[in-house]
Amino acid sequence: MTFRLDTLARNALRPDEVVLVDWHVTGLCCADSGEFSVRALRRTRLPARARPLDATPSGAVYAHPTAAAHLAGRDVAVSCRRVGPIRWFTTDLPPDAGLRACMGRLPPA
Repeated sequence: MTFRLDTLARNALRPDEVVLVDWHVTGLCCADSGEFSVRALRRTRLPARARPLDATPSGAVYAHPTAAAHLAGRDVAVSCRRVGPIRWFTTDLPPDAGLRACMGRLPPA
């Protein structure tokens, strides 16, 4: 699994921040149905369950274990959009990637 931070994302991160690919449960019947979110988080505030996803010295991308399992073997680009001081981290995954991953229908990597 490869997560690439483009220039916008790299520049938007503060020195003490990393990108967290989180997993939000949306189904009542099983914890596997959910959606991804991508956000910046201070390294000191990382959840204990977060796993590093890249081998770069900065270790700038971490993920929830369920998100990591669904994204295994994929090449994902992370970017950032800004409106004033507000930052939105985005990926090149489809908007419904979590639902597709749960159903085994995420497009091939």
